[in-house]
Amino acid sequence: MSDQTEHTENQDRDEQTMARLLKLAGARVPVAKDIEARVYKKVFDEWRASTSQPDSARVYRTVQRAWMRSQRLSIALPLAIAASILLAVAIFVQPQSEPTSVPAIGTVVKLSGESRPGGLPALNTSLYPGDTVITGPGEGLSLLLVDTESVRIDENTALQVGDDNRFSLVSGRVYADTGDSIYRNRRLVIATPVGDVTDIGTQFSVAADGQALEIAVREGRVDLTRQDGLVTAVAGELVRLQGSSQPSIERLEPHDAFWDWASSLAPYYELDNRSLLDFLRWAARETGRELVFDDQELRLAAMRTDLHGSVSDFEPLEALESILATTSFKYRIEADKIIIRR
Repeated sequence: MSDQTEHTENQDRDEQTMARLLKLAGARVPVAKDIEARVYKKVFDEWRASTSQPDSARVYRTVQRAWMRSQRLSIALPLAIAASILLAVAIFVQPQSEPTSVPAIGTVVKLSGESRPGGLPALNTSLYPGDTVITGPGEGLSLLLVDTESVRIDENTALQVGDDNRFSLVSGRVYADTGDSIYRNRRLVIATPVGDVTDIGTQFSVAADGQALEIAVREGRVDLTRQDGLVTAVAGELVRLQGSSQPSIERLEPHDAFWDWASSLAPYYELDNRSLLDFLRWAARETGRELVFDDQELRLAAMRTDLHGSVSDFEPLEALESILATTSFKYRIEADKIIIRR
C-alpha cells in the first residue's frame, strides 16, 4: 500500500469518526451565528495549541471538513458537539505526559526539644530527596518512612535525605528500625564519610564525627562497606573505628541505657483495633527486651483483649504502665525481660 493511499484512508476514517460524533447529537434548534462563531473559534484555538504535534494539520482539516458537513446537513453545533470535537482532537493528538512529582520519602511523626525559629520541621511534614534535617542541643526527630520503617535523629545531628532508602549522615547520630524481616525488597543505607552502613533486617544506630564512626546493633546485622573491604556488626555489638583502621568491638545489651534516646523517639503506637498482645510486643521491642507470659492462657487472654484510646504522650515504658493499669494484667521487668502475670 502506497503512502498516499494510506493517507487517504486515514482521512476517510477520521471524517467518518467525526461524522458519527456529530450525528449522535441529532437534530437541534439552530444556534445563533455569534455563538456558532465563538464555538468554532474555540475549536480552532485548540488546534493552534496542538500544532507542535505531528498529526495536528490533518486533525484540523478533519475538524474543518466535519464542521462544513454539519452545515450541509443543517445540523446545528451546540456545545455538546464542540466537546465531541475537542475529544476527537485529544484522541488523535496525544499531549506529552507531564513529569511525575517526586514522592515523599517519609513523614515527621515525633519531635523533642524546644521549638526555635528556622529549626525542626513541623509534625506531619513530608520530607523529600535533597532535604536536610539539622537538630540542635536537646532536639530530636522521628521520621516514619513510607514503608513503615523508622529513622530517628538524635540531637546535634545533620542528616541529608536521599532517595531509594538512602540517607547521608554528615555528623551526629541516627537510629533505624527496619523491622525483623530479612526478606524486604529494599535495604536502608546510611552513608558516612567512612563508608556505607547497610541494614539486614535490624535495629541499629550510627554515629559519625569526621573519620570516627560508631555502629551499634540492637537486633539483626549491619554491613559497613569501606574502600578496603567489608566490616560486619551483629546484634549486641558496639563497633568503633577510625577511617580505615581495624574496628574495636564491645558488648552492648539491647536493653542498655545507651538506647534510651532512641526509645524516647519511638513513633506513637496506635491503639485502636489492636490487641493487648500487639501492644506488648511493640513495647518489648522498643525497649530491647523479651516478652514473657507466666502461662499460655495469659498470652491468649492478651490476644483477645482489644485496646482503645491513645498513649501518644508516653514513651514505651510509660505507655506500658498506663495501659496495664486499666486491665487485670500485671507486669514486672527483670533486666532483659518484660514478664506478664496475673
